[in-house]
Amino acid sequence: MALPPAIGQAFRMAAAELGMRSAARLFLRELMDAGGVSLVHEARDHLGREFPVLDFVAERWLAGEADAPLDPAGVIEALRGVTRLLVVGLEADCLDALVPRLSGVEAGLVTDAGGLDPDFHRVLANYDGLMVPVALSDLQRWAGRRSALLTFVYGTDGHSAHVSPSWLRVSGPDVRTQFRSLIGWDILGRPMTVYPRWMVETSRNDFSRLVGPPPREPAPAAAAGGAGGPRECAPLREAT
Repeated sequence: MALPPAIGQAFRMAAAELGMRSAARLFLRELMDAGGVSLVHEARDHLGREFPVLDFVAERWLAGEADAPLDPAGVIEALRGVTRLLVVGLEADCLDALVPRLSGVEAGLVTDAGGLDPDFHRVLANYDGLMVPVALSDLQRWAGRRSALLTFVYGTDGHSAHVSPSWLRVSGPDVRTQFRSLIGWDILGRPMTVYPRWMVETSRNDFSRLVGPPPREPAPAAAAGGAGGPRECAPLREAT
């Protein structure tokens, strides 16, 4: 089976409303079911440079790296004492795991597209009122001594980190002093291997807390028998 001719456009649409990592996992599952490992390789060759998170997730999966079920425990720990959380950027898999566990925390999602064009009302409908849309103009209303900003980090080399462009619009020096914590959730665990298109670089020191996956255990490569599929991120711990 060959790749559909409009797969790039389809992936971009999915990434707009799911997030790059979440969309990558979905597409890899579908490709594996449709054509096996060879189709996953073809998709990586065809789309990898345009969508580096897809390239990264496919590379990791094809190498057989094991992932444990997604566990937001590290983020929950970083949010201890926080009563208001403002999320910048979108990753549906991660929010699905995190949002239902935000007991006593008012949660909002910044409605800045970050280069894509999601329908935020449709995205937020999946959370049954547990998150609300927040425009950039309303950012100050969410600030306070028990408020936090959270964004998704797409790998860090120990000095810099790659994030959604939306993060730079809300994390300036004047904003940082108005929030208790600025939390980065590293959902890749290491830097991407191709140019990080769709992302921007920021300093790791921009974050008061950075949580991410621990070292991964090797697993049999998918190419050996075509078994398996994309897996969730590993349990989180606070970075040191």
